[in-house]
Amino acid sequence: MPSLLFKAQLIDQAGKSRIQVARILFGVDSPEEKEKTFRLICKSKYPHLHIQEPLSITPAPLD
Repeated sequence: MPSLLFKAQLIDQAGKSRIQVARILFGVDSPEEKEKTFRLICKSKYPHLHIQEPLSITPAPLD
């Protein structure tokens, strides 16, 4: 059950950086499914902003 840390910079229509979002997702989902979930979280919380590609995806430290 790998835990992954996702980070994304969200930008507005003019391409200006507005916010950084970070989430740790864990569970039995594949990394691809976790990425889809993270993208949906960003879109639902900030529908007026877009993800500046690429996402940062790293193993999450669970201390």
